[in-house]
Amino acid sequence: MGKSPKARNARHNPPDAAPPARREEVLETALTLVSEHGVAGASMRKLAAELGISQPSLYHYFPSKDALVGAVVEYCAEKMLAASLDLPPPQRREDLPRFAMRAVVDLWSTERHPRFVRFMFVVALENKEHRAFIQRVFEERLYPGFTLLANAFGRDEAERTELRHIIWMVVYSLGLSFLEQRALFGMPRANQEVLDHAEWVVGAAERLLR
Repeated sequence: MGKSPKARNARHNPPDAAPPARREEVLETALTLVSEHGVAGASMRKLAAELGISQPSLYHYFPSKDALVGAVVEYCAEKMLAASLDLPPPQRREDLPRFAMRAVVDLWSTERHPRFVRFMFVVALENKEHRAFIQRVFEERLYPGFTLLANAFGRDEAERTELRHIIWMVVYSLGLSFLEQRALFGMPRANQEVLDHAEWVVGAAERLLR
């Protein structure tokens, strides 16, 4: 006799599995707590209270705080990658600087990314294993995007290397400016001076390419 629909659903979705929306709520709340209070200050008890659930119920989602921290890193890295994939892709090598700028500006226009940057600094300073995990996620999931763009438009290895450095220059120059205002000083948005700087950097990169 075949299993009932209820039994089949239970096999694919066990009772203690986190529904995607609820899991995302846990990750977002953990992101905020850790970015504001550090790993030690963001206890599982405090997280459960913020979510309005019991502490034992929280362990159905993540078995430990270390697992939760790792999941937050993975979650935010995926959001960062998705943000760049949502942009119209560059059509010419000359489009690369502005594409990189648009990706950075859009990312730092969200509320999540400044929290994630604070989260990463706190986590990396408090635990060297977490720091190594963050580095690995960036190396495996985010940095290859620089190489992918450079390889798509570079005609030889020298040009691909130059394009990779130009993308890096735009992303890190603008990222540091936004980090100062949005993550460090907690400004609700970047001011015009930073946006003007972004345009100047893109213009400089475009002149290099020409």
